[in-house]
Amino acid sequence: MSDPEGRPSAPAVDRLALEGLSSDDWAAVLVAVRAELRAREELDEPQAAVAEQPTGRLVAGRGRAQVGELLVGDGALAAAVVERVPGPVRAAVTGPEAPSAAPDVAAVAVRDDEVVRVRQRARALREERDAWRRRAEGAEARAEQSERALAEQAAVQQDLRDTIAGLRQELTEAGAERDRAVVRERRRRDGEVARLEADLAALRRAEESRRVERHRRERSAQRRAAADRGTSGQVPVPRVPPGRPTRLPSDIVPGTTEAARALLGPGRLVLIDGYNLPLNHRADLDLEGQRAWLVGLCANAVPVHRIRPVIYFDGQRAGGIRSAPARQAVQVRFTPEGITADDELVLAVEATDEPVVVVTDDRELVERVTASGADVVGTVGFLGVVRR
Repeated sequence: MSDPEGRPSAPAVDRLALEGLSSDDWAAVLVAVRAELRAREELDEPQAAVAEQPTGRLVAGRGRAQVGELLVGDGALAAAVVERVPGPVRAAVTGPEAPSAAPDVAAVAVRDDEVVRVRQRARALREERDAWRRRAEGAEARAEQSERALAEQAAVQQDLRDTIAGLRQELTEAGAERDRAVVRERRRRDGEVARLEADLAALRRAEESRRVERHRRERSAQRRAAADRGTSGQVPVPRVPPGRPTRLPSDIVPGTTEAARALLGPGRLVLIDGYNLPLNHRADLDLEGQRAWLVGLCANAVPVHRIRPVIYFDGQRAGGIRSAPARQAVQVRFTPEGITADDELVLAVEATDEPVVVVTDDRELVERVTASGADVVGTVGFLGVVRR
């Protein structure tokens, strides 16, 4: 088709007809469009947008619509494309042509060859499209498989984290339970040790009581024997040779009441750890009562055993101790501030060369005065002698 001046007239391109073309017919249109665009030296923006895209993107969808818009809006391009496509395609786009008086056999042959090439190209494009589609489907399948694997791995990791958290919680609880068990066991052992110590102390007191009772009976027997012989009835005090420390006869066992009686002989200087003795035997009294009880005990023992007792108390004198003729024979000393009764006792032992007896159960004080040559009598032995 041409205008009176010989130029191709703009055919009426139906957009709906373009969209309804088959794949083969649309492939022929695309070949004609791209051939015409390549033949032109300058392209406007819509033409360049179509020319720069790959053929595969112009087969369907947005690309196909873009080519249709270009042909509908560009009459010159549409006319040139219509001249390039085979007759059936042209008829589908613009309607059937009027028969010409003398068809050009050579032109028809050229168009038929071009149609064959277009169809071959279209077939190749379809195969290429199908190949890419299969690759895309394979890639999607592999991506889905990878996502499932990742999800499974994430689930496994979450399970491991939950397991670790549970183990840590169990470990924390086990540690807390272990600490509680240790505390309970320590308390139980401390209680058991305290009971054993109390039992041991009770056994020692019972043993000492038996010793005291045995010696009391022995003394009573001796008194009765002395009374029968017309003596004064006093228990004879074993004679010990003078010395520092005192050497007891071989028939006297150290630590017994008999040994205490031998050491607490007439004229012996006796230094008493003031609070140690009443705290062990009269803890039911307050401090003033304990001091008065100890001073009275020693005052009663002076005329009987003729000892020289000196009692040392820690600290300044807190209360008065009534003086009586018997109590005047008992010396009571309170240590100055900053000095303990133990230190005063050690100084007193070291200040004299005469035999001296220290009455205490304090192990540290026993070691200190023993190193200075003093004799030591325990509180139980001392009471076993002075109470008779």
